[in-house]
Amino acid sequence: MAEELRNSVIIVGCGPGLKSYITPKALYNIKKADILVGSRRLLKLFPDTTAKRIILEKNYKQLLKKIASWSFTRQVVVLVSGDPCFFSYTKLIVKKFGRESCIIIPGLSSIQLAFAAIGESWEDAGFASVHGRSSGYKELIKKVKDYDKVAVLTDKVNTPARIAGKLAEAGIRKRQMFICENLSLPNESVHETDIQSAMKLEANGSSVVIIKKNE
Repeated sequence: MAEELRNSVIIVGCGPGLKSYITPKALYNIKKADILVGSRRLLKLFPDTTAKRIILEKNYKQLLKKIASWSFTRQVVVLVSGDPCFFSYTKLIVKKFGRESCIIIPGLSSIQLAFAAIGESWEDAGFASVHGRSSGYKELIKKVKDYDKVAVLTDKVNTPARIAGKLAEAGIRKRQMFICENLSLPNESVHETDIQSAMKLEANGSSVVIIKKNE
């Protein structure tokens, strides 16, 4: 059963990385926060806030209890990267407190930027994530078999090279791979390759990988 709160928790999508991609409504809600919860990277985007800063790491469940307590007297705003409703902490918050106790401010997903960067539509794509979850490869392989194009969120361990290797092990070799790194940032790069070549690439932080059937 969801836990009832006195003040709604506001969950704000902070987009792909560059502050200028954050919506005005998101910025307004961040400004009125008493407590701001987020990763170190996201909290650094708001150096002038007067809110108390709480770092979100892997303390998800402990923080939920604290958020419940704080929300009786203060406005808690939780920062998430990309869009809150796409592979984020939002799911746990809504499950804990219920939809009626949560206000979600959408953000621009890195997935959207990746498809824009390669000039492809994404309404017919499949989506998967191996970001922080090496158990996601079974689902990823199934989606690559089922869809003509699949977008994947990665991390420093589950890199494009590792993804390519897992696909090759599953017998999937004839695919294009678009590796979109540092989207929206000055050092943004988009690299088109194939599975065989991608297996040799060195890790370079988090990226969005789009896997597409050869035309």
